[in-house]
Amino acid sequence: MRVLYCIPRYESAAMGNRIHTEIIAEWRRFGVETEVVALAAGLARRTTTVEEGITVHRLPVSAGLPLKLANRLVAGLLPYPYLAGAGWHYRQLLAERHYHLVHIETAFPLGLVAALVPPRQSPPLAVTLPGADIMAEPEFDYGYGRFRAVRAALPWIFERAAVIRADSPQLKKLAIKLGANPAKVTSIPYNITADSFPPTDDLVGLRKQSRAMVVERHHLDPDRPIIVSMNRLHPFKGIAYLVDAMPLVQRQGLRPQLLIVGPNRTTPRFGDYGAYLRQRALAHGVTSDVHLVGGVPHHEAMSYMAAAELTVVPSVAESFSRVVVEAAAVGTPAVVTRTTGVSDYVAAYGTGRVVEPRSGAAIAEAITALLQDAAAWQTCSRHAVVLATAFRSSEIATDLLALYRRAIFR
Repeated sequence: MRVLYCIPRYESAAMGNRIHTEIIAEWRRFGVETEVVALAAGLARRTTTVEEGITVHRLPVSAGLPLKLANRLVAGLLPYPYLAGAGWHYRQLLAERHYHLVHIETAFPLGLVAALVPPRQSPPLAVTLPGADIMAEPEFDYGYGRFRAVRAALPWIFERAAVIRADSPQLKKLAIKLGANPAKVTSIPYNITADSFPPTDDLVGLRKQSRAMVVERHHLDPDRPIIVSMNRLHPFKGIAYLVDAMPLVQRQGLRPQLLIVGPNRTTPRFGDYGAYLRQRALAHGVTSDVHLVGGVPHHEAMSYMAAAELTVVPSVAESFSRVVVEAAAVGTPAVVTRTTGVSDYVAAYGTGRVVEPRSGAAIAEAITALLQDAAAWQTCSRHAVVLATAFRSSEIATDLLALYRRAIFR
């Protein structure tokens, strides 16, 4: 079996791409040969390299004046700058090489690129929906689905797909609502990487050591609880509602310290979101308890999550959230909004609390309940470790491969 793994950008060393590298490595154990194709705007010609045993093709999607002009023309209709170039070079690659199936990350833009190839010239298409490709939250500057042209194209892309993999049960429902055939859609979440799991069986020791490091680095009070939000600072992540929760938690006699960890973003409606959060904390009088840390290296992420009593994911809408599973691997319970895809798993495994979105009061109530009830916290922590094991790369790779083999057989 030979699979083409189509992804917008691929760097094997990048944190976001390691989940894909591990899936491909697992497939190799089953005799599946997988090649990667990614887009590269800065190249003059297509390149093919071998990285960690994986053949990687990079398409020069804006090389030459004709492609630049075509890209600009198409971008006036559809909100992606390299559609014409991606389509041209993707067809060239398929004409030269044979594959049994194409794994496609995103219905838009890459699903559209692949769907435009005539069926007789294309292997079966397996479209993965990570969320941003079909979700629509215009109020929070998020999701390609907020564009009318994309919404109009999605049913046709879904029709061309042999199978559709949704990142969560919630995203599966959304895909069906947007025109996908229910028989085609399967919910299989993303994996977490091997280095997301503790290197030692001494979880208590790891958490103690991590806490000491984080307390020292950020000059925290070692006797007060730590709450971590670990995500990019984008409005759809709903971090403002977590800031709103802080004074409400304080009124219950608790003084948690909130670490907001992640790179900052600027959007048209909100501007600099980090500055927006600082102003929100100032308005609530909690600036001394809210720490905007910025981005941290991937190898330090585990320490922040292990140092915390809770991780909070207050997203307005999100297809999944691997952060919750990564925190679970080190025994940290989570508070997540109902509109976050991982909430289905948090509820099923009993690893935290699920709350309504856009509500600082709901978040505060869940934080208070877990911080005031040591027995409940311990139960969630034990269940969290069990939850994480279901998201190992070996488990997810096996589920995907079974789905894809059925698609090829059909």
